[in-house]
Amino acid sequence: MKRPSRRRFLAGSAVTAVGFAGVTGGSYAQQLESLDIDVPDGASGALALVPSESAADADYRTVILADVTDAENEDEYGYEVREVLRSFDDLDVDDVSYVAVGHSMDPYGQVSVAAGSFDRPTPGEGTDEEDDWRLAEVSDRAYATADDRAAVAHGEEAAALRNATVDVAAGDAESFFTGCDDAATAFELLGDQPLVYFAPDVEQMGFPGISSDTLDAFAAGFADDPNRIEGTVENRYALFPADGGDLDDETAETIVSELEPGVVAEIEVDREDGLIHATVVAEEPPKRDREAAPDAQIVAEVDHDEGVVNFRHRGGESIDTDDLELWHDGERSDDGPAEAFAVFEEGDVLTVATDPLATVTLRWFDEDANAFYTYASYLVGRDAFEVDHEFDAEHLEIEYVGDREADPSKLSLQSYSGVDVGSLDGFADEYDVLTAGDAVSIESVGVGDRVSLELDVPNEPRYAPTQLVSYRVRPPRLFLRRYRGRGVIAQYHDEHERDAGAFRLLIEGEEAETQFSDLVDSLGPGDEVELGDYDIGTTLTVEWTEPDEPVEVGDLVVRPDIRLSMEYDGEDGELTVVHDEGDVVDADTLELRSGGDPTAVQPADEYDRFEPGDELTVEAEPFVQGTLSWTTADVDREYTLGRTVTAADSFEAAYDADAAEVELAYTGEQQADPARLGVQRYAPSTRPTVNDPQPLFAEEHETLTTGDAVVLEDVDVDERINVVLSDDEGRYRHHVFNFTPKPRFAFSFQSRDGEIVAVYRDTVDRSSAEFRILADGDATAVQPADEYDELEGGDEIDLGAFETGTELVVEWTVPDDPVEVSDHVIAPDAAFEVDYDAEDEALTVTHEGGDELAAADVQLYVQPARSEPVVWDDDDTIEEGDSRTVELEDDPRFVMVVFREREVLHEEQIRD
Repeated sequence: MKRPSRRRFLAGSAVTAVGFAGVTGGSYAQQLESLDIDVPDGASGALALVPSESAADADYRTVILADVTDAENEDEYGYEVREVLRSFDDLDVDDVSYVAVGHSMDPYGQVSVAAGSFDRPTPGEGTDEEDDWRLAEVSDRAYATADDRAAVAHGEEAAALRNATVDVAAGDAESFFTGCDDAATAFELLGDQPLVYFAPDVEQMGFPGISSDTLDAFAAGFADDPNRIEGTVENRYALFPADGGDLDDETAETIVSELEPGVVAEIEVDREDGLIHATVVAEEPPKRDREAAPDAQIVAEVDHDEGVVNFRHRGGESIDTDDLELWHDGERSDDGPAEAFAVFEEGDVLTVATDPLATVTLRWFDEDANAFYTYASYLVGRDAFEVDHEFDAEHLEIEYVGDREADPSKLSLQSYSGVDVGSLDGFADEYDVLTAGDAVSIESVGVGDRVSLELDVPNEPRYAPTQLVSYRVRPPRLFLRRYRGRGVIAQYHDEHERDAGAFRLLIEGEEAETQFSDLVDSLGPGDEVELGDYDIGTTLTVEWTEPDEPVEVGDLVVRPDIRLSMEYDGEDGELTVVHDEGDVVDADTLELRSGGDPTAVQPADEYDRFEPGDELTVEAEPFVQGTLSWTTADVDREYTLGRTVTAADSFEAAYDADAAEVELAYTGEQQADPARLGVQRYAPSTRPTVNDPQPLFAEEHETLTTGDAVVLEDVDVDERINVVLSDDEGRYRHHVFNFTPKPRFAFSFQSRDGEIVAVYRDTVDRSSAEFRILADGDATAVQPADEYDELEGGDEIDLGAFETGTELVVEWTVPDDPVEVSDHVIAPDAAFEVDYDAEDEALTVTHEGGDELAAADVQLYVQPARSEPVVWDDDDTIEEGDSRTVELEDDPRFVMVVFREREVLHEEQIRD
């Protein structure tokens, strides 16, 4: 039986993300139009928000698109999608149509976008408003949310990614797909599959038998979550052959078999215009089963002097060595553990003689159960090379610094320049035997280029490390952003520490009086430097001066930091803009527009300087977009400071459960043009692409007046109904009212002074008698109807105190069979400490204090080292001082301690 791939490219982390803002022209709408691929609108809307690799200054390992239109719950399409949806408490999977994810390895991280039909989520504490986006930060996560779109960034540079996503939406940064033809082709070809993975860089994936000489990129379209294959599935693949590569059908089948996460039953290969398309029928694969494997702690240690790797059994259960496999340089060793031990137990050491360049793996495999678990892997020689790069000369040198003579024929050297991938003359072309000091030189390695040195051995078993060196050339990265109360902050993002004197700050093109070297001695990863505050409109530039020709590495136009309120008075038909707080701005740099046209009265007509407390009132029709923009003669672009849609709150809906009808009524006091409105319906099982907005109001009414309504028939309780606003060209752009018969958000729960408060979150006012709150199946002492007749957004109900683990459920009682619309588990109050021992590759989580927990209720999510959660224990309890150690195969980046798979008790990023 073929042992299939352990789907390396499916194990990307969903708790880290990265992105960097780039600058280009156009708007988000224009980028959507330029995304010339035949995929559903919701899919293109999500894909178009993923920053390009050049804008992100990062290499995407994978880009993922998930169609969750028909998803019954957030778990259907795997960890990546689940974590995106769980990042927003007030985002219901029913309201999301597509999720797009860009996963980068250099730097490590992930950007995730959800698109659908929903009101703007409001995670955490808002930090800023930009155009129609709300910016927020929670712990290490950064959010950008708007109506129908939401992005979350995790990891090292979350705030930078959040800013990049907003820039993409504004057309100020390039979308990934506008500059990647292979990606556009892949998603057009496979976009009808529920889950699509695109890998733009074969080298990053590390699959054996798949080299950049043969393949540039590939994509996979899965019929279901590839991590949970059950029965038989049909998956599809697109292979993009490298120029000049010899990719015959046999090789293509080998590659597809390597990529397929299931056990291949059938493969059909087709070709068209140089592209290879394969359809695979696959069956359920063997599973990684940590719980089935003996619970042993095994570490791999190298002894360079002796030329061996020692697999040391440090504790835990004994292992029958008939179930242990030793893999050496990609092949299963005949001289395995069974030759040395009958049982491998605590204190035993399995010694494996290796070359100074080698990869070894020890794993457990149960053929009858078709299950495996890798205890330890080690890449010998991973510290045996040093890299030196001369930026101006574009000269890179890799030097061997190992103590033992090595075989250079085991090494593969490759270069990556843009989309061009090629093999280089390596150590084997220069030396018969490698000794310390031997080196190879590579010329013309410029900005954006990368060089990789790997062991040229089969990558078996999966996850066995083979990459010895990966060096990418790029200037250091500095991001300038203005923060209220702190001025302009320079955030340094580079893996190398540099002398502060290597950076020069320019103001309007002239060298600033105060330089980085006056403020700090050096800049290291994550450092921030406060540069002071500057006048609005000032252009700041940062240059890196080490090259002969200085390189610009950061810039900023200081724009106004203003918090505006924009309110529409439906009775008088007037839009009022109020400067609530922030900067004082020259009024002649501001322009107020209604429906895209400048209003009759402008800020400069009323004020010389627009400052807190100032306001401007203008006439405006219902259902037009009002914007306040800022620009100056010296800045060749404008910035939107505030935006609103007039009369957006002028609708109400009523649901008749017996008749299955919804009445949508206009409640505004001004006459309105119904031609500007469309009504969009999403049945639970219908794709958005077949639900174009219908002009129902225009069909019923020539002019809208108060009380005018339309009736929708045969409405399912889960159906989504949206009133959307069209622009002058008849395209529907903004949702002005959203309704589902079943409450969309219902309630959230907050803990205050040991008691639980239920907060009504739905955007639609409803009778309190429609809701019932249960605690572990029994009605709570206090019910919504005890406090209110009608519930409005923000209404609170004090429910009292509950024991840890109690499950609170809110039921909507309108249907004959009540429907659960909210739930919450009372999480314990417990503190944890995380420690990672990189040498032993062991992560330990310790209960530092607080409530006692049932061990079976606690899971550890370790990313990216583990694709599945680790249960603390099946029984017993966790008390202060108790710990759980997890042996890892890869370095972790992020750890979460989770209660009952739902409530996060502790989260921590593991830094190098």
